[in-house]
Amino acid sequence: MKDRIYQLMKYQGMSQKEFASTLCIAEGTLSGIFTGRTRPTNNIVNAIHECFPHISINWLMFGEGDMLLDGAASQPSDAVAPQADLFSQGSNPSAETNPAPAPAPQIQEVVKYIDKPQRKITEIRVFYDDGTFETFSS
Repeated sequence: MKDRIYQLMKYQGMSQKEFASTLCIAEGTLSGIFTGRTRPTNNIVNAIHECFPHISINWLMFGEGDMLLDGAASQPSDAVAPQADLFSQGSNPSAETNPAPAPAPQIQEVVKYIDKPQRKITEIRVFYDDGTFETFSS
């Protein structure tokens, strides 16, 4: 599958950095796939499918059939244009492919003050550097 992912990247005319950015994955992850250190996960296959819907999943995963789905544009630039538009408008493509996580529940601290009688000083001790001390009591 790593060879087909590499073939798709070249077909799209992208560098490894651009391809990883388009898929919203780390460059190191993509590099690991190409060198054979790591296998592509379902999340990566899903990201490819979302970014390039004209690519056959059967071809990508199993090497069966043609790379392009029937009726898909023969020019790779047609498939990349929506992503390019997202970047030019300043929106975040990862926000559309990966929904934002739900906010964590807020924890509310409650400090309870218990009425106690006011404290009074009963003794003060002063220690001196010569080892002596004085005690003052009320």
